[in-house]
Amino acid sequence: MKFAIVEGCRQEATPASRGKCPNCGAGVIAKCGTKKLWHWAHSSVRNCDHWWEPEKAWHRAWKNEFPVPWQEVRCVASDGELHIADIKTASGMVVEFQHSNISVIERASRERFYGNMVWLVDGTRLKKDLPQFQATIRSARAIKDAPLSLLMHDRANQLVERWAGSRCPVFIDFGGARPELPLITDDEVLWRLQYARGTNKVVATPVSRSSFVAYFRNDGRLRGYRLPRLRADPMHSPLRGFETHMRRKASRKRRF
Repeated sequence: MKFAIVEGCRQEATPASRGKCPNCGAGVIAKCGTKKLWHWAHSSVRNCDHWWEPEKAWHRAWKNEFPVPWQEVRCVASDGELHIADIKTASGMVVEFQHSNISVIERASRERFYGNMVWLVDGTRLKKDLPQFQATIRSARAIKDAPLSLLMHDRANQLVERWAGSRCPVFIDFGGARPELPLITDDEVLWRLQYARGTNKVVATPVSRSSFVAYFRNDGRLRGYRLPRLRADPMHSPLRGFETHMRRKASRKRRF
């Protein structure tokens, strides 16, 4: 954990310091080595929140994008169940950063517990996920051009399949990897996945990383991307699936 209670205040870990866990109140000690991020750990082997996962530099970097009071917020349900949200904004929105694999049961439990939440997933954990995802979006059908929205099957690739059935929006962070689409030149793009309930369809929308941060800091809106007008030469079409969609649309218009 990043914060502990020291003399009544939330503090980050410093060498040789001690504090109390903000969730359960048990004693914690500062771990300030040279190989891992400085953090707090329980004095005993206990883990008061079974949803906890070891924090990586990826987690810490994302947490630091938000105000300190929003980080590692203690949440208590009406039945007394306790968990610590990675980020809880002033409006009550929870943002959970997920690096490690998570079971369908735990994912559903978190979504029920927090309710108003989104997932931000580390897409760099498995090397195969990025090339598989890029292959999917290159052949996906665009159902909206502003912002660009691509329709895919929830079994289109392993990453999309792992998050199938999620009731909350899922954002995938592939780090600095570009989407390999000619219409998007940004290095920092997140992919928003929205799973349609009761179907096997999912809509993928690229959004800028900076707009994601601004949106959840209540400083702006999510910014997507717009498809350019298609050229007559199909070799210059940015998306084969979108070109097919537009041809079908034009064909339907000619019938009337």
